[in-house]
Amino acid sequence: MGLGLPRWLGIRAQVWGALLPISLLGAGLVVESELARVRVHARRAGCSLFLDDIPAGKTDSHGDGLIQNIEPTDHYIHLDCPGEAEQGFLVTPHAGKTLDLDAGPSAAATLTPEQAAEARLKLEPMIKEAVELRSQGRLEEAVIRLRELAKLDPENSDLHRELGITFLLGREWRRGRVEMLEAIRNDPTDADAHNGLGYALEKMGNLDDALKEYRTATRLDPDDPTYRQHYFDALSKVAVKQVEKTQKKP
Repeated sequence: MGLGLPRWLGIRAQVWGALLPISLLGAGLVVESELARVRVHARRAGCSLFLDDIPAGKTDSHGDGLIQNIEPTDHYIHLDCPGEAEQGFLVTPHAGKTLDLDAGPSAAATLTPEQAAEARLKLEPMIKEAVELRSQGRLEEAVIRLRELAKLDPENSDLHRELGITFLLGREWRRGRVEMLEAIRNDPTDADAHNGLGYALEKMGNLDDALKEYRTATRLDPDDPTYRQHYFDALSKVAVKQVEKTQKKP
């Protein structure tokens, strides 16, 4: 349940966002000039690349990799090289441009589990301060504060979930989706993050995947009525769409 903060999904925004996944390029729904590319300079060959939660190939013999057809918004690129700790990078590529990402070997020391736990305890009051800014409607300030904290502890699922909530309250569905994915990547048992991801997907028109996330949230925390309500609401919408589709058939 993260930091045990008040529920946020009672605020039901009325703006609908359209989902433009990479796979739609071939369907002609997204033109190439609207998409972006990221060239990853890892300086190590054979490293696996991931765009958010999607595998995106490996680095070549020169240690470089190219990720194409990227929607121009925030993304996390993960680099998994054999024998090394995974690295993550926040990028914001621009439409029609190629962003060069320096993803060379990290010189940062790896924290022990005890050190990581201690660092997160120290961050909790600062996360709550950012959430207080958000509760006052100061969303941009909250994002800036949470981004700064995420640099100190990039694997903190609480931070990414709170960033995701902030973006969703600002009706930035795609950015919210990316942060919820990052929270889940770092803690697959985070029910709030699965619920938030479902909400983002629902607002983006992807009801099938939203249902899966709401179902996961309910399974992880069956005592929370909010998750069940979101699941049943989305299920009803799917049923209505299926009826409408049946009625349209000749």
